[in-house]
Amino acid sequence: MTYLHFLVRYLIIPVVLTFFVLLVLVIETKPLVSPYQDPTHEYLARTRQLLSTTVQLPQNDNPARTIVLTANDLTAAANFAFLQKKLEGHAHCSIKGNRLKFVATLRLPIKSIPLFLNFRVIADDGEPHAVIKQVKLGRLALPRIVVKSLLNGFLSFTPLFRYSQVGDKLVKETRIINGRLQVLVNWNRDAWNQAKGLITDLADKERLLVYNEKLAEIINQSQLKRFMRLGPLMQHLFALAKSRSENNDDPIAENRALILVLSAYVNGKNITQWLPSNHPPVIPPRREVLLNRRTDIAQHFMASAALAMSGHSTLANMIGLAKEMNDTHSGSGFSFTDLAADQAGAMFGKTAIRSEDKARKVQAILSQSADESLFMPNIKDLPENLSPADFAARFKDIQSPEFNALKRQIEQRILACSLYQP
Repeated sequence: MTYLHFLVRYLIIPVVLTFFVLLVLVIETKPLVSPYQDPTHEYLARTRQLLSTTVQLPQNDNPARTIVLTANDLTAAANFAFLQKKLEGHAHCSIKGNRLKFVATLRLPIKSIPLFLNFRVIADDGEPHAVIKQVKLGRLALPRIVVKSLLNGFLSFTPLFRYSQVGDKLVKETRIINGRLQVLVNWNRDAWNQAKGLITDLADKERLLVYNEKLAEIINQSQLKRFMRLGPLMQHLFALAKSRSENNDDPIAENRALILVLSAYVNGKNITQWLPSNHPPVIPPRREVLLNRRTDIAQHFMASAALAMSGHSTLANMIGLAKEMNDTHSGSGFSFTDLAADQAGAMFGKTAIRSEDKARKVQAILSQSADESLFMPNIKDLPENLSPADFAARFKDIQSPEFNALKRQIEQRILACSLYQP
């Protein structure tokens, strides 16, 4: 028996057969979850409330904070993620007593044959953390030890490893009690500082320092004492990014650092804790930054750019819509201009780091012009400050044809900007 014959008979054929059997067990021809109503504004407002109450460091001596999620919260979040990612999928979560069941269906992108990936998870309450009792992919049941090994392996060999370490320190308990998922967060200062330190996963401290000093130089040289336009700031900073990229051949990292620094400044955030501790930080003089002649548009745009650039464009869009739905009920009213700024910022952040070629294209275009229409369309005509009654009268809800038509119009305006053209 030759060596090749041995490999084919005892190695390659068994591996191929095993893979085929696994494929047959995992892929199914019927969906486990049928389509139903998409997430509503109640969930989005709830998301905004959760974000606003959990990201601040407690002022008292007790750092513990409990986040309570219902089955509807989890169901809506999963379906909203499918919707924003334009995936043909549906999910459903139920919590009865101390048991959580989560099921999801994702249709595979094969038009001729309806094939589905069905996913089931059952978890029971445990102390201090809930315990996964069952995981199934299609008809294939995965033992808990296999699920744990796969998850640990995935985290260990991806950039998520550092996030999981911080999560271990932040999350003290995960319980399923009385039909609710309760997460006890130990929001102590050490864990908070480590969470803030995750920003260095996107751009090292040296780059942040360079762009912070350049930003301070630009503002100090300006004759304007109160307001500055976002366009000229971007032009000067991207000229520096273009020059540095020619030397170090890392345009994506340069764009990341630039956007993080500029986003922090536009939104009035202090970034000195991110900079090298052995270098006295330069603090840029405070100016209000305008986009479309408004400070709030600049703030929405840059905040969403930083978030989307971090790989969370879905979250950026979700937070933007959640905020507007929450504002509808809290006094300031629904604003399509703010929503458009969020979406344009998310597109900008993704475009700036999509690939080396795209990153260099952004640098080349923005370093030559301060024209803001290159990356932000005119949105002055969009309705804003809509009360709940006004919103309901004109758009019914966020699933209505009227709402989606205006949303598509906003997306088309954004895609028409020169920076986002193929």
